[in-house]
Amino acid sequence: MLELQGSIAVNENELNLDLTLLGGQSFRWEKLQITDNENLWKGVACNAYWELKQDTKNLHYKVYSELLSTKHDNVFYENLLKRYFRLDFNLNKNVTQWRKSHPHFDEISGNLKAVRVLDQEPLENILSFICSQNNNIKRISTMINWLCSNYGNKIGNFHSKDEYSFPTLESLIKHQNELESRLRSAKFGYRAKFIAQSVMKINEFGGYDWFEKLRTLPYNEARIELAKVPGIGFKVADCICLMSLNHLESVPIDTHIFKIAQSVYMPQLRAVKAVTPKIYEEIAEKFRQIYGAYAGWTQAVLFCSELRQFQTDQQTEKSPTKPKKKRNK
Repeated sequence: MLELQGSIAVNENELNLDLTLLGGQSFRWEKLQITDNENLWKGVACNAYWELKQDTKNLHYKVYSELLSTKHDNVFYENLLKRYFRLDFNLNKNVTQWRKSHPHFDEISGNLKAVRVLDQEPLENILSFICSQNNNIKRISTMINWLCSNYGNKIGNFHSKDEYSFPTLESLIKHQNELESRLRSAKFGYRAKFIAQSVMKINEFGGYDWFEKLRTLPYNEARIELAKVPGIGFKVADCICLMSLNHLESVPIDTHIFKIAQSVYMPQLRAVKAVTPKIYEEIAEKFRQIYGAYAGWTQAVLFCSELRQFQTDQQTEKSPTKPKKKRNK
């Protein structure tokens, strides 16, 4: 087991680790309080275990992986982390534009403008969001950790916990005969069938080559292709397009975004009780009309604004309001 460490120059107003890592995009990160003034974020991404710290001008990292070699040196992992956080995306410039696009974004973005959309591995993103349906973040994390510990590779033991890479498609295919039954025994419920079937379908479509094809397709075509996988409707397909395939115009519409649309962006929908496919498309298109080619990124900011654990800073600048009940993602 080898370890590398380094720093990336990035201002804290361009990257908020709490909002980005703990806001429901990925389910493999934890925050540890080291001292009264120092926090550490630990988790697994891109087949490596990471420990991250941040000051006002830098992101500091340690990375542990069995892949570390002359071909996978510090430059390799620094670039990997830059890609994961999409640090080439000028967030402040775009936030300034989005604030001009609608007064609601201007109102809520003050404490949430450093939300970044992660660039994740498609297979992990797909299976994670199949698990996310009718579920909460804590239970999703438990499911994903079980999947990794049973079908991934052990990276090492950190902070008294074994950490594993996400399973490869090959590993899951190898265990296809037992996969659904084991997932059911692990209390994945109806998601067990969808995960087992989706693994087979992804392999049938071409596996990792298929993911690369989806990145090159126009957004609407990639979304339609993803929806052919069992357990993936248009909302999950939109999450994957946004977080794994670089289609940043993709706008997932969940309960939080639906309610924001009803109260702010499309008040004509206030009497609507459920998100039908037609309503879903109307809301997503409205966001694209307002915010443009990166509308999916604004959705991530708006989503975090509705999560109870991220509302404290906003409410200290306003008169006290009754906290909103947290809903399942």
